[in-house]
Amino acid sequence: MLDTCETLPAAIATYAQAFRNGDAAATLARVQPSTVVYAMDGGEVVGQTRAAWKAASAQPAPDLATEVVSEGPRTAIVTGRWTQAGVARRDYALWARLECCWRIVGRVVGPDSPRDAADGVRAAVGLKLRADAGWDPVALAQAIEPRALVITLDDEQLVAASVADWQARYGARAKANYPSKQTVVARAEEGRGDIGAATWTFRSASGATYADRALLLRTREGWRMLALLWVRED
Repeated sequence: MLDTCETLPAAIATYAQAFRNGDAAATLARVQPSTVVYAMDGGEVVGQTRAAWKAASAQPAPDLATEVVSEGPRTAIVTGRWTQAGVARRDYALWARLECCWRIVGRVVGPDSPRDAADGVRAAVGLKLRADAGWDPVALAQAIEPRALVITLDDEQLVAASVADWQARYGARAKANYPSKQTVVARAEEGRGDIGAATWTFRSASGATYADRALLLRTREGWRMLALLWVRED
């Protein structure tokens, strides 16, 4: 029953307190095992698995402040800011409700910066929307980093596919003249330095309403999605 499910504010509060205390076990209890944390390092995209995150020594971050960027019934984006070794840091995290408990399923991290990069994030989302409109696998690969996972939820379980798998699906749909008409009803993007987040809601050709939430990095090739979570919301 939905009324017995954990609320997003309660989940964020539990996670944030563990993060502030440097409690690695309690922090990682909120992280789905398949999650990879992405960042830019020396111009390259680097990823840290949950196992590597677990092995690293946790440091208290008592000044952590969190903010919900976008939220739906089953998915959300949350940003956090804290100080690490005297440097202001920020992340964007994708959250999903899995079997009535909220978990982090994607995360990008970088130095904190002003909201100065929304245009680049907006351009990447526009590229993804053009790929959807024409079932264009080449444009899809330009919008999403090859190592990223495209995630959805099925019976409150996580289902993930590679970008290559989605490219094959787009190619098959193009050959079959599968309807690609989509009407975007809302979208919002923000970027800070090398990290960003985006949410867009659209109606499919069948009339169903979907929400996409993505985390992005500013790579050498431009802004790319490193995690993309889509769900039906009607």
